[in-house]
Amino acid sequence: MYSQICELRDNIIKNEFSRMNNMQLKAVLSVDGPLLILAGAGSGKTTVLVNRIANLMKFGTAFGSNEINARVDENTISLMNAYYNGDNSVYEDIKRVLSVDAPMPWEILAFTFTNKAANELKERLVLRIGESANDIWAGTFHSICVRILRRNAELLGFTKHFTIYDTDDSKRIMKDCQRLLNIDDKFLPHKSILAEISRAKDMLVPPEEFMNLGSGNYREKQIGECYAKYQKLLKSADAMDFDDIIFYTVKLLQENDDVREYYQNRFKYVLVDEYQDTNHAQFVLTKLLSEGYNNICVVGDDDQSIYKFRGATIENILSFENQYDDSVVIRLEQNYRSTSVILDAANAVIKNNKGRKGKTLWTEKDGGDKITVKILSDERDEGRYVADEILDAVATGRKLSDFAILYRTNAQSSSIERALVYNAVPYKVIGGHRFYDRKEVKDILAYLSV
Repeated sequence: MYSQICELRDNIIKNEFSRMNNMQLKAVLSVDGPLLILAGAGSGKTTVLVNRIANLMKFGTAFGSNEINARVDENTISLMNAYYNGDNSVYEDIKRVLSVDAPMPWEILAFTFTNKAANELKERLVLRIGESANDIWAGTFHSICVRILRRNAELLGFTKHFTIYDTDDSKRIMKDCQRLLNIDDKFLPHKSILAEISRAKDMLVPPEEFMNLGSGNYREKQIGECYAKYQKLLKSADAMDFDDIIFYTVKLLQENDDVREYYQNRFKYVLVDEYQDTNHAQFVLTKLLSEGYNNICVVGDDDQSIYKFRGATIENILSFENQYDDSVVIRLEQNYRSTSVILDAANAVIKNNKGRKGKTLWTEKDGGDKITVKILSDERDEGRYVADEILDAVATGRKLSDFAILYRTNAQSSSIERALVYNAVPYKVIGGHRFYDRKEVKDILAYLSV
């Protein structure tokens, strides 16, 4: 009977996630130990994250397990069959049979890169498993770290009510440092100093270590002095800047065994989204927090790493298997967003990247229009070409709303907007102002008019 119940339970769990493709299902059901999910563009990454957490909360480690945490009889099998066939009303009667070592919501920690992503994760989980999903620790690295710091700030010499300084506050404090140290902003701009300090904090380098590293360089020596003075002024004001939040959380965990053990025991499962965009400090933080149970799942795409300028290091994802013993790598390669023409072109370009783990996206959406590459003499020709293409297509029955124009920087919209206005093509700028509605452009036009 026990083997029959375990087999039936596995079928129920697989049925629960029947919309997943094979690799997505494997990622959802692989709950023990370190897991790297290489998720290509449009491969359902968020869906996998949501379903993986749902599986943890509802079934725990039940899939493939021979453990049963409740008394069972023939009626149990009857109820399980009813549930498998869609009768959700019997769930409460068999939920203990279906679950093995399922974590409580607050024992799951999920790092996202934006508050929007964290909120979307919780909203989808609430729809899936109920209000208890709101108790999951899901948030950005900074919001999670602030929660930890508010509780333990005294151990670092701050109060629980410490202030978080924004960019303008940091600039003001740094200018005070320059004045106190007689450093001319024209010789060593405050922006350059703050950028160096930010990089140092990303690498978890404190002021005293930074000064030793740059002892042979006069500029580095001055930056080191500013760094030390800056941190001293921040602490005297009971304040941290944005980079301090992760820096001090790592320091707190490394230097306080009881605090580290508390959080390592609390979080049975740690998940990290957009892992390719994490920096060194974030890598150390997630490793510290996950060492209690070693159940860390990171999701990312080595082909989509774009935040190197902000301290992100693709090495975190490339070296995951070396950093975590017995780790498993699952590749999500089926794309649900694009046609085969788009994917073939993307794969042909991306395969030339150096330093990647390698994967090939594919789709069931065959065909699609061919990609056209057009080289034009200047931005005016480019604007005219775009307008003409739209007008020609509209003349053959397409609607204006069928078209979207993407550009790399806002400054590039000017020539395109001029061409659209000249050809009386109505348009709307998403996420920004029309070129001639921008404050700086209106100021210049007003000046020229005068």
